[in-house]
Amino acid sequence: MLRTLFLSAVVVLVLGSCGGESEKEAKQPDFSVKEVNYQAWHSGKFYYQEPKIGTFLINRTDSIQEEFIKNTGMIVEFDINWKNDSMYSLTFVKIAENPLDKSLADGAETLIKNCVITKVKAVSYVEMATSNLSSDTIYTTVFRH
Repeated sequence: MLRTLFLSAVVVLVLGSCGGESEKEAKQPDFSVKEVNYQAWHSGKFYYQEPKIGTFLINRTDSIQEEFIKNTGMIVEFDINWKNDSMYSLTFVKIAENPLDKSLADGAETLIKNCVITKVKAVSYVEMATSNLSSDTIYTTVFRH
């Protein structure tokens, strides 16, 4: 059961590195910014929540994104490549920390995720993501930490 839950968490991380919200579920009060400064989202500390798994903390620099899964203590490292101000790709690099010695879902080490920042608000944005491991498009609200 715990292994299944963990594998589900990694699959969510791998497929979306984001939550599995539909676009409708990602809606929040409209505090949209009039002029978007995408550069403000290129580095910093952020988080998103996955209802069945918990909170994912993001530490993003200009070249690396680390995601810390609070429930397991696992840290997953990705290379980040900005294609333009609002589009980037994440490529799996490694599991940096794995205190519970969990295994990855099949294919996770080949993940390439393409992301588009949409619906920017004062302290959050909605991310639209696709990956080479799924035909699904995932929408996730990412918050500034």
